Amino acid sequence: MSEDLSGKTVIVTGGNTGIGRVTAFELARLKAEVIIIGRNKETCETAVKDISALTKNDKVSYHIVDLGSFKSIAGFVQEFSSSHNTLDILVNNAGVMTPPVDVTEDNLDATVGINYMGHFYLTHLLGEMLVKSKARVVVLSAEAHKKANITLEQLEGDVPAFMQPVEKKSCDTDWAQFAISNRAKIYFAKELSARQPDITAVSVHPGVVSTDLFRSFNVLFKCFGICFRPFLKTPQQGAATTLHCCTGDMSGHKGEYFIDSKPSELAAGTIDPAVQKKLWDVSVALCEKLGK
Repeated sequence: MSEDLSGKTVIVTGGNTGIGRVTAFELARLKAEVIIIGRNKETCETAVKDISALTKNDKVSYHIVDLGSFKSIAGFVQEFSSSHNTLDILVNNAGVMTPPVDVTEDNLDATVGINYMGHFYLTHLLGEMLVKSKARVVVLSAEAHKKANITLEQLEGDVPAFMQPVEKKSCDTDWAQFAISNRAKIYFAKELSARQPDITAVSVHPGVVSTDLFRSFNVLFKCFGICFRPFLKTPQQGAATTLHCCTGDMSGHKGEYFIDSKPSELAAGTIDPAVQKKLWDVSVALCEKLGK
């Protein structure tokens, strides 16, 4: 894909802060039309104003969307589809470690519901447009996926066990849900590429970045973040791999996992083809059930 994105349309979830904002800025600088999805009106307005001014690109806008609400996501897609026929790049960037609520509007665990199912539903609803555009879908994940596993047994029932609300919340369960949501996103990108060969979908580890991912964490972890901030990547450094996957040559790399702008081999046992297929089928069934 050319680094002149004139005429291209891009959606960046969480494009109002951190890595997402840098991503939105750089894609706008390359002359793409950029639509930012965020939950906070003030930070979205500020991001659009600043990005537009700095890039001299007047095709930067935002929509307030709650990725923990299927209704909110569907409303956005309906509005977007009424004014657009194509979507060239979808950056599923937004993520939470300890969300401000424990349960989504659709009664799913908030971490998995926002990080994984919200993005899955968004991509699902935009599917025809993505195929038509032969789009790129960049899914942000993390090395935390190594601390989680998804089994066929966990995928039984209408709502998989790891998507259900956690009864007793703690730092341990927060980490566990964050890790499993990132494992699910890797499966998501791989299966999307397998099922839709016209779409180039990849997952990305941005590195350990100084962002507001930990904004809802307790005081101890916030202090930890402050102490180690000098050793963390900046949002600019963290966005580099996402931008490479948005604009670079992805020939032969569909479904792969990228670190530092290069495909990275996943550890043995990370991917179970049976789980990958089952997770997709279960997620589609949830979209059809909860999206009504």
